[in-house]
Amino acid sequence: MKLLIFTYAPAGLGHLRVTDAFVDSRPKQYPYLLLGSYDKFITSMHRFTSVNPIAKWIFTVSQYGLLEDIVTSVYRTILVKTADRMYSDFKEVLLRKKGINEVWVVATHFGMAHQIGAIKDRLMKETGIKIRLVVQVTDDTSQHIWCVRGADLTFVPSLDTKINLGVYSKKKRMNLEYEVIPYPICPALTNSIDPSKGDRQSAFLSGTKKINIAVPISGASVGLPFTVSLIKSMLDKSNRFKFWIIAKKTIYSDMYLSTLSKFQNVHLITGRNDNEMISLYELLYQNNLIHAEITKPSEQSFKAILPPTLEGGSLMLFTASVGRQEDDNISFLIRHGLISNEKGVVPRGIRLPKDAKMAADFIFWGLNSGLFSKMSDPKFKFSEESIESGEVGPDGAKKFWEILDKRFS
Repeated sequence: MKLLIFTYAPAGLGHLRVTDAFVDSRPKQYPYLLLGSYDKFITSMHRFTSVNPIAKWIFTVSQYGLLEDIVTSVYRTILVKTADRMYSDFKEVLLRKKGINEVWVVATHFGMAHQIGAIKDRLMKETGIKIRLVVQVTDDTSQHIWCVRGADLTFVPSLDTKINLGVYSKKKRMNLEYEVIPYPICPALTNSIDPSKGDRQSAFLSGTKKINIAVPISGASVGLPFTVSLIKSMLDKSNRFKFWIIAKKTIYSDMYLSTLSKFQNVHLITGRNDNEMISLYELLYQNNLIHAEITKPSEQSFKAILPPTLEGGSLMLFTASVGRQEDDNISFLIRHGLISNEKGVVPRGIRLPKDAKMAADFIFWGLNSGLFSKMSDPKFKFSEESIESGEVGPDGAKKFWEILDKRFS
């Protein structure tokens, strides 16, 4: 029998969201289990480099050129050298599960992927169980750390990333294979909108209807001061907006969430941990017609590859990017015209000014000019070039499993 093992790390919610998409869309005939990293250092560093200006600059610089290669080499070496606990945990799981002769390990974070790649051959030799390591890159980025020695197959969101990672892996003499699929999104968000909810465009065409705006707060609570100021500015201008804040309660976020709780038309949805946050986010979209979302251009930006007729196809309003991977995601959206400054091109998302009051003014302009109604038109179509690229659409998670089944079964 085949066993599916999904590994993830708590460095941001993106890795968890993709894991959740794979779990929900998995072949149901196979048993599965989740194996998470509990390394608090990863979470702490993610938050520190996201909110501290100096750390953010150092982190950004380390993602390019020679310094990237040095950091990648050092980090990979540390991961491999500290893989003993991972080896013990995996071996215990494999020996405890009876009747298993093959395991597919799906890794959505490079940290655990490098460790599994390092111990895979030893595990197979000692247990007699065939192990396949599959890696999903969770941003459209060609950062070298995503080249995982020992990976049987790596999935990426674009051909550009496939080419760039392929060049680096060959240079480092890694025998790696890459497949391009649309970014995997939770199946619940790829369903058609329930007709009883109406459609998104009607709210933007109306001068009185409420406009539901989702505001997911990152796992590192990045951008909360901007968020509070933006929401206050928008509410001062109009009572049409209804904000849904999805955030994990932490020491850092409590003060800002307390402020937001005092605003009218603001609903707080708080969770105790990252896994709970993922479920609450999906439930928000299933139970309400969300017209727009204010979010960082992290993994959430890939909801722009969904048409507005689907549950997750909200209009995307992007705040300032943090780190190379978010800049890379913006580049992906621009290539497909999903963010565009060209006249006549109707995008799926827009970038907001860094100043909160200017961002509020910009959002009102988008609403009053008719731009938002065009962006949420049920007849919206992606360009033929984007469709042919295989990089947009709602079926990324489904294609993931189809490709694995053909490749390994």
